[in-house]
Amino acid sequence: MRFNILDAVSDLKVKKSIADKLSINEMAKQVVSIGFECVRCGECCRARSGDNTVILFPDEIQLIVDTHGMTPDEVCEPSIPQFIDDSGTLHCFEWVLNRHSNGDCIFIRVDNTCMLYQQRPWICSTYPFFLAFTNGAIKPDIKVSECRGVGRPIKKEDAIKLAELLKGRLLAEITEETRLLENLKGFEDWEPIRDYSSQGYQGYTIAVHDSSGMTYITD
Repeated sequence: MRFNILDAVSDLKVKKSIADKLSINEMAKQVVSIGFECVRCGECCRARSGDNTVILFPDEIQLIVDTHGMTPDEVCEPSIPQFIDDSGTLHCFEWVLNRHSNGDCIFIRVDNTCMLYQQRPWICSTYPFFLAFTNGAIKPDIKVSECRGVGRPIKKEDAIKLAELLKGRLLAEITEETRLLENLKGFEDWEPIRDYSSQGYQGYTIAVHDSSGMTYITD
């Protein structure tokens, strides 16, 4: 399979230009019309409610490491591999926040408060909202994940703060993906992994790609 990095990066630059022009006030109005208030249920952090994967970017990992005196291994692990190269190395895009064996985030307390609240990643700080370019749309739409707090009244000032976070997250995601792809040059040919979940990491060398480059992990 051949992946055209130049085309992908070009597309991302167009999306960044569009994202730069997003109106905070317009997005805030949409958030107010949808409504949201966190009810501290902790469901978004626990596996019983579905996929609670949290993608982490290098700067987010470093902030947690520096603030909490942890090692990167204690904070995150490689995401699910996307392809395998001719040497048998598995390649992943980005890192994910560590979870307990039961699937719950390792940073949620019994009372549903978060150990990382002040340093929480973009995904957590904007949940249940996110911005996405869908169906060839010329600008991103506000999407809403399942959450008990959706539909509750939200103050205008809180909606504006959330809209600012949403715009910041989208720009960070586009920037991260652009740099990741630029660092991916030389890996345009790969064989996609169809079902990795049952294979495990044992015996494989893992290469994790992000905006800082590539990190090799040997079992």
